[in-house]
Amino acid sequence: MKHWYALYTKPKMEHQVSALLGKKGIATYLPLMEVPDKKRQGWLKQPFFPCYLFAQADLSVVGRGALAWTPGLRRLVSFDGEPAIVGDEIIAVLQKRLAAKRGRRLLDERFRPGERVVIQAEPFQGFEAVFDETLSASGRVRVLVNFLGRQTACEVAIDDLEKFEFRNSNCEFRN
Repeated sequence: MKHWYALYTKPKMEHQVSALLGKKGIATYLPLMEVPDKKRQGWLKQPFFPCYLFAQADLSVVGRGALAWTPGLRRLVSFDGEPAIVGDEIIAVLQKRLAAKRGRRLLDERFRPGERVVIQAEPFQGFEAVFDETLSASGRVRVLVNFLGRQTACEVAIDDLEKFEFRNSNCEFRN
């Protein structure tokens, strides 16, 4: 009976392992997300789960070796020596949710590099900063805080930032 299995690959080898298993006739699913490409100022697709992908196979027919001896693969995810089966419903939910995000960016785009922000959480609560870059899909960003006369890079959660608002008694400016 065919089941989905989680495969743990060497870093940045997910696409290669998927292609090699495809040549063996084994179906794979590599969840992807779009992330900023800093070099080309565009977007590129990267694995949603770095170093992991899923393969659907009947191990009693193809054998464990068909998966385990694939170049770029570290191992089948196993518990007590038995390959862990991933339920069809889990794969279906992943496919559905990522398909719904297709065409939209998974990373937050509330702030642009160079934009002034205010940090809303300790230990830097109330500090003004300059937004530098998004670091991960999990919502971590880098901001530059003016500290001791120089700009110091700090990592914070994007939800802990607000746009800077300049207020003057005669007029009000908002970004």
